[in-house]
Amino acid sequence: MKEKKEFEKFLREELKKYTKDYPKELRKGIFYAMTGGKRIRPLLLFSLLDKKTKIKKKEIMKIGLVIELIHNFSLVHDDLPAIDNDDYRRGRLTTHKVFGEGEAILIGDALFSLAFQVLSDLKIEDSLKIGIFKILTKATADLVAGEFLDIKKKNFTKEEYEKMIKKKTAALFRAIFQIAALLLNLKDKNIEKWTVYGEDYGSLFQIEDDIKDKEEIPFLGELKRKYEKRLKNGFNEN
Repeated sequence: MKEKKEFEKFLREELKKYTKDYPKELRKGIFYAMTGGKRIRPLLLFSLLDKKTKIKKKEIMKIGLVIELIHNFSLVHDDLPAIDNDDYRRGRLTTHKVFGEGEAILIGDALFSLAFQVLSDLKIEDSLKIGIFKILTKATADLVAGEFLDIKKKNFTKEEYEKMIKKKTAALFRAIFQIAALLLNLKDKNIEKWTVYGEDYGSLFQIEDDIKDKEEIPFLGELKRKYEKRLKNGFNEN
């Protein structure tokens, strides 16, 4: 709880700094889109690192902010009438219902560009910054591809569904584990293990979310058991 509160304060301070020259309504939309949520992704990164790296805490918080900006950019765009057409998220009106559809597109674009602006300002070794950049560009490309698969098809086979969620949802979780592995200076073979674990973690996250939303997908229970079993084996940090 303490870590979440600390991150919330950091997030607001950084957003104020980075958006100070933005149009007032765009700035308002950015803060609206970034308000609320459990901050699962940045908190996961912090827990994986858990003071085991020499990177300064502020820079780790910035990486968490980058991840949260990318996540919320995807939510703003997912909620649009042309995609999921959702009116509510986190118990309140979605961004496009408050600010307008065109404005929401631009708010999402702003979140995405801010993510890489914050990333470029990281005060860490260039090799690490480039590594994180590569990980996140791959993850965002997969995220978009997964969303495309989702809107183009409604009746998935089990294999098609797994492919879709591995891109749409698991890609960002995979990136979190890869970034943590990079910052912890793990060996290549263990980075590979963390990559697979992160992808499985994200896949199970989406499966459980679909079960909670009562999605009529017949094989969800089977897949839940499959990924729970895979994750039970854990992963090697060394």
